[in-house]
Amino acid sequence: MLSMTRYSIKDETLIPLVKFIWHFETENANIHHKLLPTDCIDIVLNLSDEMIYEAGSHIITAPSFHVNGLRDSCSYIHQTGSIHILGISFYSFGLFPFVGKSLRDIQNKITDLFTLSTSLAQKLRAAVSCDTIQDMIENIEKALLSELHTRKDYIHKTSLIRDFMEADDNATIQSFCMERGINIKTFERTVLHYTGYTPKLLRRIKRFQTASNQLVHQSSVNLVGVTYDNSFTDQAHFTKEFQKFSGVSPRTFQQEKATIKENTRYSYI
Repeated sequence: MLSMTRYSIKDETLIPLVKFIWHFETENANIHHKLLPTDCIDIVLNLSDEMIYEAGSHIITAPSFHVNGLRDSCSYIHQTGSIHILGISFYSFGLFPFVGKSLRDIQNKITDLFTLSTSLAQKLRAAVSCDTIQDMIENIEKALLSELHTRKDYIHKTSLIRDFMEADDNATIQSFCMERGINIKTFERTVLHYTGYTPKLLRRIKRFQTASNQLVHQSSVNLVGVTYDNSFTDQAHFTKEFQKFSGVSPRTFQQEKATIKENTRYSYI
């Protein structure tokens, strides 16, 4: 069982963009776990041995500092030996103002952070060069703040994205945009630019994430209950969607217990 610590964000400017900073460190590890689709983007700062990702038939040896973008299908992570990793989890639209470029090309990819933003990568490398984990966490926040560039239009547009993600599942893109007097195509292009995904797919990923969390954390959960709790049309619809994102049916998922979240013990600071 892995032990991971999640650190809450202290700076109020970063809180709307960054979910948390995470850290885990262990010896003699033998990790071969499934990564599920998620509605957040991670910068991973690997200070230890090689990290290997497996996506379909592709095997990727990840750069030490890399971005694991939004993904709409499962992948696997493999790592052995001594492990020391820090990560920064951003909301789906949260990474954009730190790199200043469209995220359309990083979805379902492992991207070298130095390629995406040399300046941010260099500052984060300096941030984790100190001795204590607490200093590293503080320095990571300072590095992020020094690279943060937001404009009023970004703040307005991302508030719309957040509202859409939190809206009732039955609310369509059309009705959402009509109520706010915004053009549908413009909204779709904005979401794609800031996150790499369309609004519809982002919402589907979020719904899957909620359903999969129920299956992980509620051992006696009923599949029919999960189906209707998350506004799937019926159980056949739920099974089809779940299999698309996880690679297996809900019942198989419950049995295999292969994901990172099922094999990790979390603490919060």
